[in-house]
Amino acid sequence: MLTKKVYLTIDDAPSKDFREKVDYLYERNIPAIFFCIGENIIKYEEDVIYAIRKGFIIGNHSFNHKYFSNMTLVECKDSIKKTDDIIEELYIKSNIDRPMKLFRFPHFDQGGDLNSEAYEGKWSKPKCEWSVYEKNDKRLSIQEFLSELGYIQPKFEGINIKFFSDKTLMEGIDIRCTFDQMEYFLDVKDAPYGMYKEESILHRIDEDVPYEGRSLNCYETADIILIHDQEKTTRLFYEIIDRYLEKKFEFLKLTTIEIIGK
Repeated sequence: MLTKKVYLTIDDAPSKDFREKVDYLYERNIPAIFFCIGENIIKYEEDVIYAIRKGFIIGNHSFNHKYFSNMTLVECKDSIKKTDDIIEELYIKSNIDRPMKLFRFPHFDQGGDLNSEAYEGKWSKPKCEWSVYEKNDKRLSIQEFLSELGYIQPKFEGINIKFFSDKTLMEGIDIRCTFDQMEYFLDVKDAPYGMYKEESILHRIDEDVPYEGRSLNCYETADIILIHDQEKTTRLFYEIIDRYLEKKFEFLKLTTIEIIGK
């Protein structure tokens, strides 16, 4: 019997419901990478230590979740380093060796566009323009800074890049995703594709359109799933995880730090 292999990544942690979500995943033997916002970590420090001791990986999701294209290079580096220092301190307090340094940009914005409007607008343009950056030197400087701090692009086993529109998906130091659950659009009336409705969000799990970002039913590739730790979607979080379990996904854990990013 074929098994769908996935990596679970969770952005915007920690929220006030973070510890409950950690327990929910731990009890079901589901590994996950939590990409945490620095200012949120400060509020829920003990909960993050708890997650570390449960074996979850804590990644860096910047200090305050601002678009990097709206920030100066100095501000971008400060946001990364400030959060990196916070995470490092919590691993020390946990008496756990930090297994690897992983970073995900807020909104996946690598900082190379003129501003957030230009960044968001590029996705409605032809695919050949997706990797065109007005401030490419700044973008590359941020990538170099991540590398200097020890951040890596680990090897996600089983990802078949042919199914994904962005062929540069795995080339940077930062971690992106292959499947966006889009549950953050819940109750947002102008959300695309009707994603403001719970049933539309959950329906994405059953769609089989791998070349358009819905590849959870394609067994020829593993997937890096993106969901969020947000208070407004906490109830839906558990429904989503249960749906993944019903479909008998095999949740993979990063066990190697082989670097493939350059």
